[in-house]
Amino acid sequence: MSVLQFLNRSFIVSLSCLAASVSFAADWPNGPVRIVVPFTAGGSTDIVGRMLAKKLAPAIGQSVVVENITGGGSVVGMQSVANGTSDGSSLVLTGGGSLTVMRHTNRNIAMDPFVALTPVTLINTLPHWIVVRADRPEKSFGEFLDYIRKNPGKASISVNAFGGTAHLGLASWAKENNLDFTVVPYRGSPAAMLDLMGGTTTAHVDVVGSTMSFVNAGKVKSLALLQESALVDYPKIPVAPPKDQGGLFVRGDHVVAVKAGTPPAIVNRIHEELRKVIYDREFLDLLKGFGYEPLNMTPADTRKSLERDSDRYKEIVRITKITIE
Repeated sequence: MSVLQFLNRSFIVSLSCLAASVSFAADWPNGPVRIVVPFTAGGSTDIVGRMLAKKLAPAIGQSVVVENITGGGSVVGMQSVANGTSDGSSLVLTGGGSLTVMRHTNRNIAMDPFVALTPVTLINTLPHWIVVRADRPEKSFGEFLDYIRKNPGKASISVNAFGGTAHLGLASWAKENNLDFTVVPYRGSPAAMLDLMGGTTTAHVDVVGSTMSFVNAGKVKSLALLQESALVDYPKIPVAPPKDQGGLFVRGDHVVAVKAGTPPAIVNRIHEELRKVIYDREFLDLLKGFGYEPLNMTPADTRKSLERDSDRYKEIVRITKITIE
């Protein structure tokens, strides 16, 4: 075979691959699309998912439904997508910790999310804060930190799940700063907030959107956002002090993923459609109401971001020994 013949054949093969890729993208979606939310209806993730569905449906010309499939700390919902078809007909919307944390904390997890799923994009940030009862004397994060140091073993800080990002963040913070307090895991935010307001616990660490209504009602107060930068729409909420001054940092994101093996062209097409939704005015207003901020990462950058988080949580789990049996 001459060099010219080889080049021509290679060119034809490349065109065939490109045509197949375009065909995959053009075929999506070829039927209804479902967005699996692995949490109960009515929470912030569910509400974000339903707005995504509302905006995505007319854009792609197909019905888009939200299914709440709970269990296993989001594993059952993710497994539902992983067990489906690799045609982009099923998406899962969950917190990044579902992919980055549980693979290290849950020894009996039925799947490795990094193997079973392909990340499409990060939708929005999930900023966390630490809140206390409105009548607590502390007015700042520094004052609360001082209280913990002066009263070893007395403070209790609740989180909305055992072995989640908030739990790991608090456990790591305690070790790094030689702090003595109790972390109290709950199953969800409502019960934790009731006990906080009732005086059973001292403080609560949670996603801003899950507890903002309590702050707005004056029942609890925020001591600090657990991140370095202020929220654009809520610049008056103070941020945690630097890490070398005892700062506590907990972060999270909403991520959309599909079954592993979904053709890259379809993954990219879904990302492009989601990118349009993310910057829709109504969707931005919804995020603002929760204190969330929009994100827009390519599938490749999304995976890199999640891998960095996974490596960090792996080290925290190694140090704190927090595991789910």
